[in-house]
Amino acid sequence: IMARVDSLPEGAKEVLQNGSLIEREFGYELIKQVTGLPEQELLTHLSVLKDAELLYERGIYPQSTYIFKHALTQEVVHDSILTKRKKKLHEVIGNAIEQLYKENIGEYYEVLAEHFIESENFKKAAEHSKLAGKKAQKAASFKDAIEYARKAIYCLERLPETDTIQKKIIDARTRLAGYYLSLDHYVDAKEAVAPIADLALELNYQKRLPIIYTVMGTFSQWVEEDYSQAFRYLDQAFKISEKVNDDT
Repeated sequence: IMARVDSLPEGAKEVLQNGSLIEREFGYELIKQVTGLPEQELLTHLSVLKDAELLYERGIYPQSTYIFKHALTQEVVHDSILTKRKKKLHEVIGNAIEQLYKENIGEYYEVLAEHFIESENFKKAAEHSKLAGKKAQKAASFKDAIEYARKAIYCLERLPETDTIQKKIIDARTRLAGYYLSLDHYVDAKEAVAPIADLALELNYQKRLPIIYTVMGTFSQWVEEDYSQAFRYLDQAFKISEKVNDDT
């Protein structure tokens, strides 16, 4: 496959590489935005790729979509790109998707999370991962909600340790714990909040303490069967929740 790719004109090869980082299927408007090429030049490169039977076209220009003829071709081209360039291109693709599809951005949270994780733009990746998780929760797809909540935590933990970021980590971990509780995964829920219980107290982050204590209490009740400890945690959760509601 790479022999065929390497024999392409340089411009067509670059378009193919850009496309391989988007998905197996990508739209004309997106590849145009990502490459920044003039219309006629881009169309020429796409024609070369179609003639080489590496891509095929579906739909009518300019609403056309280009698809890698074989999934293996996309994979091989993707893997041939140098890591440094790949990172830069993922950032370009993520920004292009944000700009092109801002009217229906909710359809792209998952894709954006992946592109910004790959580009190591952890701030944007954390935000899109959070939104993808909430979207999955609304669809009652808790497995996906958990996956994206974990990605949000991964990204946030790679940002500078300011109070604001620490609070976002607390938010993300309590959200993850909530998803686990929805599936009665009490041990996983407790593991999600264990690293932030002391931190929430230290930062006096009252609004997340009720869910933290609820998780701890539920774990004590159903896993440890320590009912007095469970009562203490749940009582704390209730009292702090009332106080937070009164303050707001």
